[in-house]
Amino acid sequence: MGAALSGEGVPYSENQAEHMIHEKPFTAAFDTWTMRFAAFVAAKGKVEPGRYRAYDREAPGHKWADAKLKWRELRMKAGVPPAGSSPGVQQQLGINRDATFSPKKGEGEKLRD
Repeated sequence: MGAALSGEGVPYSENQAEHMIHEKPFTAAFDTWTMRFAAFVAAKGKVEPGRYRAYDREAPGHKWADAKLKWRELRMKAGVPPAGSSPGVQQQLGINRDATFSPKKGEGEKLRD
């Protein structure tokens, strides 16, 4: 079965979840997909717990990764994005002016001040 389309030819404001339920071809296709998916999962059977069970599992530490991420965050807040990154290119083009250590205001609020 291929893709099912919803809201073709209608404005975005009229293509929301409350409108979808009235599109019979779409809901029929979706119901068919969910039944096929449920059958597929049921056919696979119960998954036995493996080495990394979720229940009572202690996640391995990642302090070094957290420290690197914090360092990146501080550099970004100071206006020093990674070289070649999207924020770096935006900064070079003058379209990214959101370097701040207290991001309380939205971009629109900052521009209006």
